Amino acid sequence: MDDMTADTEGSTEDRIDSRTAGEAGRCVVGFDGSGAARTALDWAVSRALRNGRDVHLVGVVDDDAGAMGIGYAEQSALQHAHLLSDTAAQLVSAHPELVVTTQLVHGAVAAALAETTRADDTVIIGSDKTGYARGRLYGARSIQLAALVPAPLVVIPAADLRLRDGIVVALDGTEASDSLARLGAREAVARDCRLSLLHAVPPGAADEQRRRGYDALGRALEKARTVGPALEVTRHVTSRRPAEAVLNLARDRALLLVGRSRRTPSPGLGGTLHEVLINANVPVMIVP
Repeated sequence: MDDMTADTEGSTEDRIDSRTAGEAGRCVVGFDGSGAARTALDWAVSRALRNGRDVHLVGVVDDDAGAMGIGYAEQSALQHAHLLSDTAAQLVSAHPELVVTTQLVHGAVAAALAETTRADDTVIIGSDKTGYARGRLYGARSIQLAALVPAPLVVIPAADLRLRDGIVVALDGTEASDSLARLGAREAVARDCRLSLLHAVPPGAADEQRRRGYDALGRALEKARTVGPALEVTRHVTSRRPAEAVLNLARDRALLLVGRSRRTPSPGLGGTLHEVLINANVPVMIVP
C-alpha cells in the first residue's frame, strides 16, 4: 500500500446535505435486549449525546412469533414493550438531557425496522464480526438492513471498541466520494481524531488507472479540508482487493464509512460491501 500524508490547510467550507448524512435526525436503535443490541445502544447513546440527537428504540415482534400461536405472539409483544420502556427509563435516568422514544412494530424484522426510519435518521444495530447474530433479531440481518434502510446504517460489531481512534473512508472515485469525504471529515472533527481516505485499484492496474486513483483522493482531500482545515488526513492508494484493503486499514479504527453502490439495483448489495459486513471488526456506517 502506498501512503501519502497530506497537509490540511486552507479552503472554504463546502456544505453537504445533512439529511443524506443522517446528521439531522434521530439515532434509531434496533433493540432486542441482547448483548449485541446493548453494545449498539451504548454506541448510539454516545453519538446522540455528542451530536445533540434523540434516541429512538425500536423493537420488532417477528412474524415468526405468530406461527407459535396467538398467545405466544401476544406475550412476545408484551415482553418487547416492557423491555423498551424499561430501557428508555434507564437511559433517561442516567442521562437526563437525552430524549428517548420507543416504538414497537410487527412484521419481518429488516423490513419493519426500515419502515420506521426517516431519511435524516441514523440507524444503529449490533452484530458479531461474522455478520451473524449474537443478537436474536438484529445481528443476523445486518446485510438485509443495509440493502433496505433509506438512511445511513451503522453496524456495530461485538468487539472491544475502547481505545479505537480514527475514521476511514472508502472511496470509489465517483462524485459520491465527495459527500463521503465530507461526512468522514465531520465525523473526525466531532471525535477530534485522524481521517484516512482510501481508494483501491485492481491488482496489476495500469499507471493511468493508478493516476486516476490519486486524482480522486486529491479531490476527496480538498472536500475534507472544507470541513476540517486542521484535520490530520492521510491518503492511501492500494492494489489489493477493495474489501481486503478496507478491512486491513480499518481494523483498529473507530469508524469505517462506505457508500452503498448505486450500480447494484435496489434492494441488492454490492459484493465488496457484503464482504466488509461479513468480516468487519469495526463499526461500519453505510451511506445510501
